[in-house]
Amino acid sequence: MASSSGMQSAVEDEDQEEQFERFDDFTLASSWERFISEVEAVCRQWLADGPKNLLEKGAVRLDSSMSLYLVKFELKYATKSYCMEYYFETNNDGKVADWSCTLHDMQLSFGVKEFLMIAPQSASGVVLDAPEASKLLSAVAIALSNCSSLWPAFVPVHDPSRKAYIGIQNMGTIFTRRFEADRIGSQVPVKLMHLEGLHELFVSKFVFSTLDLSMHLFKVHFRMKLTYKTLPYDDDEVQEIDVESTESGENPRGDIRNKTQWDDDCPWSEWYSAEDPVKGFDLITIWSEKTVESSLEMAELENASPHEAEKWFIFPNLSPNFTDGSVGNTIAFASQLHLLVNALDMSFEAQFMEDFVSVENSGSDNLKSSAVIPPPTVLDRVLKDLFHEGVQLLDFAEGEHKNSRAIKGAPLDSLFAQFCLHSLWFGNCNIRAIAVLWIEFVREVRWCWEESQPLPRMPTTGVIDLSTCLVNQKLHMNILWSES
Repeated sequence: MASSSGMQSAVEDEDQEEQFERFDDFTLASSWERFISEVEAVCRQWLADGPKNLLEKGAVRLDSSMSLYLVKFELKYATKSYCMEYYFETNNDGKVADWSCTLHDMQLSFGVKEFLMIAPQSASGVVLDAPEASKLLSAVAIALSNCSSLWPAFVPVHDPSRKAYIGIQNMGTIFTRRFEADRIGSQVPVKLMHLEGLHELFVSKFVFSTLDLSMHLFKVHFRMKLTYKTLPYDDDEVQEIDVESTESGENPRGDIRNKTQWDDDCPWSEWYSAEDPVKGFDLITIWSEKTVESSLEMAELENASPHEAEKWFIFPNLSPNFTDGSVGNTIAFASQLHLLVNALDMSFEAQFMEDFVSVENSGSDNLKSSAVIPPPTVLDRVLKDLFHEGVQLLDFAEGEHKNSRAIKGAPLDSLFAQFCLHSLWFGNCNIRAIAVLWIEFVREVRWCWEESQPLPRMPTTGVIDLSTCLVNQKLHMNILWSES
């Protein structure tokens, strides 16, 4: 009996061990739950930091925008890697600017100010599988709901050229807003080329049946932007017309056929007669918000006059020689202005102008190799033109040079205006050459002051014109003091 009872107890122990080994621990999280938890932790950290701290931690500003920043975090789910990006702005008081060219696609399409974007780290950067896209959005939506955040989240889908997105946003405990955006790049249906067709497509997303959209009453709030372009203008085309007209014996019609340049009457024409940097204009008219109830109203608005628009923006179409930033393609006065702006940016690298001239502190290696100082003979010719070669003192009549007063600049033909024109061409407008010219210019002005000699190209009488630039005012003050 004792042995049988012992055997029975041993069998019971083995059964208990087998039951213990087959125990399933349901507290272990799945990979999808761990993915949600990781997304939630990142979002909580971004919410706690806020825009100000995120900027200090290295948030990157988008090249196309002055106020839109992003931070990113890499995530892994199963065998795939994803990148989650948080876009946020630092101004506009929570409002998205109207139809700005610097807006992100999501801001332009849905009017959101801050949002999340999650995309696979692949060559295409889009989610091609519909279930995968839905699962990503669900995971982010759950994480944002746990954080009590109302950020909208988007996933890029379909072909990258379509710039298509699907999105979701928690609107509290009851409602959820879903987003869907797509773009037709080619073969656009004729119906969708008009506001009436777009309105019907939009309303069809909210009705149960598309048989009779007129039975469904919707008020649609929308914004509208129309762009008007002038015909492109090209100097080469005008010159070709001149040649053809002359060879055929026809009389040119109008001033546009005369082979003249826009800056023939400007003071720099003796240096260079430049092409017109402006090739045309774009007029953008904006209707901030309209409310319509039917497709017929949309059809009427499509033919609205631009004079009824609330805002107008005019943008010039500049010559490629001015916009490409190529230093070697300086064939126009506009290109020289671009080089002058580059010289201004370079000037912030040194505390004094002399630092660009001295051998010890001549800036970076790139500056040493590219910024060439003209020989002394060229510098002497410029100084003689400014100070010595029989230049008369000027007496500007009141009311003249209205353009220079409007921009608070130096009057045309004045000493400082001529110095600025020389700076545009001296040493191909690099900062080292301008520094050399400025130092010698100041030395000549100081000599005139010490020797009580009047400065050339400056008014001899009158009070100091406060509508001109500060340097011109100081040079005029030199004249008045030397006479007193």
